[in-house]
Amino acid sequence: MNIRKKFLAGLLGGALLLTGSQALAAPPDSPEQDKSWQEEAAANIGGWAKYLSEKYGVPSAQVEQALNNGVHIEDVKQAAILSKLSGKNFSDVLAMKVDWSQVAEKLGVTREQVREFFEQERMEHFAKISGVDVKTFKNLLKDGYDPHDIMVAGKIAQESNKNIKSVLDKRKINNTWEDVAKSFGVDMKKIMPPGHPKDRRAGVE
Repeated sequence: MNIRKKFLAGLLGGALLLTGSQALAAPPDSPEQDKSWQEEAAANIGGWAKYLSEKYGVPSAQVEQALNNGVHIEDVKQAAILSKLSGKNFSDVLAMKVDWSQVAEKLGVTREQVREFFEQERMEHFAKISGVDVKTFKNLLKDGYDPHDIMVAGKIAQESNKNIKSVLDKRKINNTWEDVAKSFGVDMKKIMPPGHPKDRRAGVE
């Protein structure tokens, strides 16, 4: 499997509708990534209603009502996603909840639709990190660039106000991303967070 296929497989790995109490994977840029996201949801119902309304196009008042009524945030999120994919009213979708995979089937939402939805959402997220639009990010993947390299190059490009392609072209087999960053006057520590996986070829944090 080539790098791009592995990357897409990783993005989509958690995206399928599951049975029972399991949930759809959370968007990578959502508030629920925090360890205490359930507590945050309970404490910030208005904020969650606004977030889900803007992200999935569902009425914020309906989302807020559901959360105030004690509906679990994961169920609210899944209902919002299925509402967006099916074009059905959020409250009507939420009321159907028994098993979300069964609800998806009743709504005519296919697994392929869910896969495409999450692929687009993840691509938008990684493109945003890289400082490029989704089309450019996908084209760079097609050109054979590693997604990790695209994101690092994107951060360097943003810090130095350069084109991402010019930064990618600086990366050679005999140098490191730290070398590239220095050549553009960028401090690597500013763009690579603590604990970031090491550069596979150069040991750069």
